[in-house]
Amino acid sequence: MDEKRPVYSVPAAREALLPETPPVWQDLMAPLPALILSLVYWQVFAAERIFSGYGPGLGVPVFVGAYFAAVFLMLGKRPTADGLLQAAASLILALCCALYAHPGFTVLNCFVILLLAAMATFSLSGQSRFSAFELRAVPEAVRLSVLALFTRIDRPFQLLKHLKKDGKGAVGRVLLTGAVTLALLAVVLALLASADMVFGSFFTGIAARLRALSWESALWRVIRTIVLALLFASGLCFLREPAPEVREKTAPGPRRAIPFLVPAAALDIVYIIFCVIQVRYLFGGAAAAAMAGGWAAYARTGFFQLVAVACINLVLCLLGSDKQRFAAKGGLPLRLADGLMLLLTAVILASALRRMQLYIGAYGLSVLRLMTLWGMLVIAAGLLAAGWKLLRPDFRFWRVFFGFALGTWCLFCLANPAGRVADYNVDAYLDGRLHEVDITYLQELSADAAPALMRLRDGSDGYDDEIRRALTALERDAEESREHWSSRKLSCRNEG
Repeated sequence: MDEKRPVYSVPAAREALLPETPPVWQDLMAPLPALILSLVYWQVFAAERIFSGYGPGLGVPVFVGAYFAAVFLMLGKRPTADGLLQAAASLILALCCALYAHPGFTVLNCFVILLLAAMATFSLSGQSRFSAFELRAVPEAVRLSVLALFTRIDRPFQLLKHLKKDGKGAVGRVLLTGAVTLALLAVVLALLASADMVFGSFFTGIAARLRALSWESALWRVIRTIVLALLFASGLCFLREPAPEVREKTAPGPRRAIPFLVPAAALDIVYIIFCVIQVRYLFGGAAAAAMAGGWAAYARTGFFQLVAVACINLVLCLLGSDKQRFAAKGGLPLRLADGLMLLLTAVILASALRRMQLYIGAYGLSVLRLMTLWGMLVIAAGLLAAGWKLLRPDFRFWRVFFGFALGTWCLFCLANPAGRVADYNVDAYLDGRLHEVDITYLQELSADAAPALMRLRDGSDGYDDEIRRALTALERDAEESREHWSSRKLSCRNEG
């Protein structure tokens, strides 16, 4: 029986002509979106806008959307699911920067978006060796980002050289056509401006701005735009290169369990004593609280230390919970010791939660306290996932944990945390649960607190002067944020 011939084959004469690298004409798309990204970036993240008002706002989702549009344009292939999820999370956090005005969350989310966008980019391009929801993907994204931005920075010049070599005068014709077009536009616009006063008035302001322009500042803006455009072009060209080959690692043999068993057993003894004290005093009696000066003072002492202990225990259990270590001698006692540690850590976390509850009841809610509550929720989820990994060593802990943390953080930011803090404190004061409310702190929460302040003004006879000054200051900040399109916030539309 004859061998089956391939459906399509390349003739030998043409096979040598096939490029080994991505087509030049596809890489030539990189400079244009890179220049657009550079222009948008400096419109959004220039120093004069970052440190004014509430910082960047509407410009953040515009830039992030433009960035991923450029990435998808360069890749031109079916994206991965993990990359799409992280890209979607980046867009959600960018949208929160435009929805709410609290500067702390805006700055924090910009850093989170920077890391998420890098991880999503290399997951979409297939160049990352790890899944986008693995812990090892974080340093991998940093390494690839440095390579992408700086190792291909000369690629646009190489592409122009190649185009000039193979284009047979195409570059010269393009430049000549552009020069002739600009000359004709200048002549025609000058004639029309002199023929019609209304039409000419549109260009009077442009000429005045050009005369008043600081040429040193203009030169600096041109230079920084070109430099950043070259970095973006380098990164976009880097995405089109094939992923590096990954060497298969040999499966490790059994690992020692004793170095993890001894500290786990010792810590379990200490935690048992600590948990007994917590159950007796914090959850059951008021003797310790009276010695510390009351429930609020007792709650204030040690909360962050307990959270740090919970994180240490979680990391220690994860380091000892791999399949090879469980299969070694002492693996079963290590698993039991880690399981007991997780249970005792849950009691420690409950103690920290009780302290925070008492502290909030005495002094009200703040952004930091609300963030710690979110952090405790994430730690609790980590304890559950680590407990499941003790039962199922093949369980992919970091993928689930990182996905849960990222998803809950997106929901947390979408819920307008600064506004929720202001609502809680105002409602607690109006209900009599708080004896006083800090108007200065509510003002520092940005325009997100304006609805709560107006509700306090309408529902209480106190703090009238303080509320009036706070609303006036918020309106002034809101006006400043509306001066440039990239700084606009949805919560700054109506204050006072």
